[in-house]
Amino acid sequence: MTYATVAQLKAGIPSGDLVLLTDFEGADTPSDDRLTQALDDATAEINTYIAKAVTLPLADPPHILTVICRDLAMHRLYVNLGHDAEVYGTLRKDAISTLKSIAKGDTSIGDDGDGDTELTSPGVAMTDGPARQFTRDSLKGF
Repeated sequence: MTYATVAQLKAGIPSGDLVLLTDFEGADTPSDDRLTQALDDATAEINTYIAKAVTLPLADPPHILTVICRDLAMHRLYVNLGHDAEVYGTLRKDAISTLKSIAKGDTSIGDDGDGDTELTSPGVAMTDGPARQFTRDSLKGF
């Protein structure tokens, strides 16, 4: 299952470009198979980054993964056709930066506030334990 649908990808690409990007046979119609392949490739790339941060497959992927998947698929389609790599390279660079941040744990994968949250690090030092054997008072004179 991909993180974005063909319809979501089509919504981000001008209709004139869809034919140019996917119709290699000259049928003058966009190829959903090529769009699906670009989304599959983008999803696989996303999974390589987030696999350490989450358990795959995600039952209900957050919206940010849909955006990243669509951007990576668009980058792949446009660059393969020979369009300006710099413009679409920015899409890719931003998407990969976000994925790396998710993998490191610096960025949330998209908790929308549903369900319980679990505090992973309370930020408080543990101070409970046995009484100290060596203190300033017990070591006076040494």
